[in-house]
Amino acid sequence: MRPTLTVGTALVATVALALPAHAATANLPGGTSIGVTITSPAPNAVVVPGPVTVTGQATIGTGVAVVDTALTYVLDVSGSTGAGVAAGCGGDQNGDGQPDTVLDCEVAAAKALNAKAAVPNTVVGSVGAAVFGSGGAALDISPAAGDQKIAAPGADVNTNGTADIAEALGSARFGGAELFTPRSVSTGTNYAAGLTAGLDSATAAPQQRKLMIFISDGAGGGNVDALLQQAVDAGIKIFTFAVSNGVACDLAGSQSSLRKIAETTGGTCTEVPDVSRLPDVVPGVISSKLTQLTLTVDGGGDLPITQMTPSLPQDGPATVGYTVDTPALTAGTHELCVTARGTDGGGAGSVTECTTVRVNAPPVVVPGGPYAGQEGTAVALAGQVTDPDGPSLSTSWTATPQSGVDAGATCTFANPAAQATTVTCTDDGVWTLRLTADDGINPSATATTTLTLTNVAPNVTLTADKTLLTRGTTVNFTAPFTDIAANDKHTCTFDYTDGGPVHNGTVNQNAKTCTGSHAFTTLGVHNVLVTVTDDDGGSATAVLPVVVYLRGEAWALSASGLITVAKTPHATCPPNEDKTVAAINVLGLAAVNALHADCTLDPVTGRTHANARVEGATLLGGAIQLNAVEASCVSDSRAVTGTSTVGSLNGRPIGSAPATIGIPGVATVHLNETTTGPNGQLVQNAVRVQTLLGQQIIVSACRLG
Repeated sequence: MRPTLTVGTALVATVALALPAHAATANLPGGTSIGVTITSPAPNAVVVPGPVTVTGQATIGTGVAVVDTALTYVLDVSGSTGAGVAAGCGGDQNGDGQPDTVLDCEVAAAKALNAKAAVPNTVVGSVGAAVFGSGGAALDISPAAGDQKIAAPGADVNTNGTADIAEALGSARFGGAELFTPRSVSTGTNYAAGLTAGLDSATAAPQQRKLMIFISDGAGGGNVDALLQQAVDAGIKIFTFAVSNGVACDLAGSQSSLRKIAETTGGTCTEVPDVSRLPDVVPGVISSKLTQLTLTVDGGGDLPITQMTPSLPQDGPATVGYTVDTPALTAGTHELCVTARGTDGGGAGSVTECTTVRVNAPPVVVPGGPYAGQEGTAVALAGQVTDPDGPSLSTSWTATPQSGVDAGATCTFANPAAQATTVTCTDDGVWTLRLTADDGINPSATATTTLTLTNVAPNVTLTADKTLLTRGTTVNFTAPFTDIAANDKHTCTFDYTDGGPVHNGTVNQNAKTCTGSHAFTTLGVHNVLVTVTDDDGGSATAVLPVVVYLRGEAWALSASGLITVAKTPHATCPPNEDKTVAAINVLGLAAVNALHADCTLDPVTGRTHANARVEGATLLGGAIQLNAVEASCVSDSRAVTGTSTVGSLNGRPIGSAPATIGIPGVATVHLNETTTGPNGQLVQNAVRVQTLLGQQIIVSACRLG
């Protein structure tokens, strides 16, 4: 806070005043108080860059006045003041029975000025009065004992409710005055006489600043130069009033014009051709006026303040509220000063109040980038925020989809409050990354960059509830998959590689599985392919081999009918078996030696091979003689086949060709017979004997399925 008072004259006394916070108060040259207050911004306020709004009040005449002024009223009581005034000045002001004269208006004007001077908290400490015509006399203005030339403007010694000075002024008559000690002057007009009488009264006042109000309606004479110098030496400023159309401030060729009297002492001359206005004009001698408010920034030029309530100028006492915006302020400390200018009877002056503000620069945000990476993968971010003037700083990252991002996708920052951090997003596409900084003073500062993420294909594996199976068996497949992009949606297909079309699988998005089932009808190895595809076209494939086979069995001897012989030796697969029996002798039916049966399944290829052999056999008591009998069944991805060979039947060479030979009266023999079982199995019989009595004997046979 820096109150400053500037005045337009050296005839000023100022006193130190107790000032409220953030306010400056002083006094104008005439002693009238003038003040200015800045209510906002507060001292050392921290503000943001740009214009700053300054608000406050300016006052005039409302504070403590410097009571250091004396007034002396000098009235012209020459004969010409008996002239009538049509509009009048309130009737018979001096009680002489002649109302509405020029003298009545002089008395009314002096009373009006005194009434203003008598108001508490004004600048006037004492008053005096004089009258003049051809001669002049200072008035006794108090009923107190002795000749009292000065008194307080509101003094009422006789307690009659009327100020003593007002009573003395009201006693002015043509050619003199009646109170409190009668005075008599001749009725001509002599300015020198008036000045002499006025100086007699004014110099009696103790106040440093003295004002003389000199009213005349005529052209005066006399040499006033020495008197005016005396007035200047005594610090007396004279305000003259040229009353009626009969007189003016300037008199051609005169050495004692009213203007000369006034301006020599630093006062002014006022012409009042309408005498009835004199009571309104004269009090302006001690009136104050608030004339202008200005703002300066850092000691620069004055910026007029125009937004005020009420508007200027304002006569005191008055209080004016103001609002003004500074030019845009940059970072740093700035001094803002408001100056109130005004005038009073002593001249022009001003008072200044200052405050300082610190403009806080907003943070500078550099988000870095543009960034690139893969969906579901942490991408490093290198943002930077600078803020040298604080006072505090917080930062935060956010991400929003820009283009190519599926609905529901989100991003997660490892530490969203850190300038350097990582971000992981659940879907590919282009994201807008926003880095925001807040220093607690300025609006949040934000800058954006982009993050472009590419799609990452899912990973998939494939399992089945069985991978080695017989033809026609349904297999249930499960393909668990993972995708680093949590927001992706997926489809899946199965290719069973058995000549059929590709099948759509069933996706459980929550469990991240693809399932399917299939019944295989072709033998061999099937490399089942499952393909999982995300909604961005990325895909992954897993392969699982499935082996399809036929069950097999082989045996060297069996019989049914009257006599039953179980399949002996009997080999089945899977699991693989290899069996040998040296000989079998069934009385009356068969004698067989070197019996062998084996069955193998290759789990890698699905090839099944069943084989049975007999070195020699005698059937039905010797009716049928066989040697080198063998049957073989093979299944794989290419075919299902059965073959057999017979070395000889009763000495007759047979080979591998199918044949049917009858043994008269005994049986029918079927050789190298390929047939189908009740469930569609392949059956290969090397020898099948059917007797007339319904007995059946099989030598070396195999079956698949």
